[in-house]
Amino acid sequence: MRDTPVKARLAGILAAICLAASALWAQGGMGTISGVAMDDFGHPVAQVELSAKNTAAGTVYRATSDAKGEFSIASLPPGAYDLSAVVHGAQLFNRKNIEVTAGQTAKVDAHMHEGTINAIGDNAFAAAAMENRATPTGPTPHTADGHPDFSGVWATMRQLSSTPTELLPWAQAEMKKPGRMSPNAFCLPQGPKLGAANPFKIVQAPKTIVILNEDIFVYHQIHIDGRERPKDLDPTWMGYSIGHWEGDTLVVETANFNDKAWLPFGRPHTEQLKVTERFRRPDEGHLDYEITYDDPGTFTKPWTMKSVTNLLVGDEIGEYVCTENEQDIGHYKVN
Repeated sequence: MRDTPVKARLAGILAAICLAASALWAQGGMGTISGVAMDDFGHPVAQVELSAKNTAAGTVYRATSDAKGEFSIASLPPGAYDLSAVVHGAQLFNRKNIEVTAGQTAKVDAHMHEGTINAIGDNAFAAAAMENRATPTGPTPHTADGHPDFSGVWATMRQLSSTPTELLPWAQAEMKKPGRMSPNAFCLPQGPKLGAANPFKIVQAPKTIVILNEDIFVYHQIHIDGRERPKDLDPTWMGYSIGHWEGDTLVVETANFNDKAWLPFGRPHTEQLKVTERFRRPDEGHLDYEITYDDPGTFTKPWTMKSVTNLLVGDEIGEYVCTENEQDIGHYKVN
């Protein structure tokens, strides 16, 4: 009976050794994917969201690139993985069937590519750089009449969510047309939305709010003087907007659109389109934005997108001359 304490201590030591061995085996049984996230020019990009999806189990493992663009996704069970990279909500890289081996590191650099035709500084990389700027943290500023003041230059919107929707058959067919091109390709307004690849400026007065978009330099005029919507208005690219306050939220209702612009994701619309926007400034440095599209001529039901942006302190929107030094428009073909 005297050796019972000794046996207990030995049992504890053996258990600790087994646990340590098990942990070492577990570490050796996992793999890693690491590399550098780079833009079109081969420059490292920070704050890139990287995801590795196990093709067999469907499990997703995530990491974010550091200031040098470097990333490491560790503790991956052996198997095949699909690696993707997202910048400002846009997936710019995808590599399939990367083989991960136990105890080894698979080196994969994410050479990201912006797939659309853009000017320099007019893409997801520029939008992400604006989003990563230092942002004020003070309280929400207010105007003399007590309403939140939305004035300022704001970065590109980052989408947070979008409700599902379904296109009517004619719109589905329109989306599948070969050679279909955005109005922006012809220097025409993109349509009723905030959130393209450019900053925008809000100028707020007691009876009118104007939003100036750097993209093709179109403006969005919002009347907040209590007027009724005029009858028999001609349809326009940006529609006719009337706003009102619901507490600290600005609610804007817009109608009288033409059917030439595109909605997000390249979706078409008819002149039945009505848009409801909600603006809220929770603090000095951020703006929350919600937009609902209601067009019974195109969609089976209304659908809503929610986004957020940050204040660009000391910035100003630039002049946007769409056709300046343009080299491609002569080669465009419309089917």
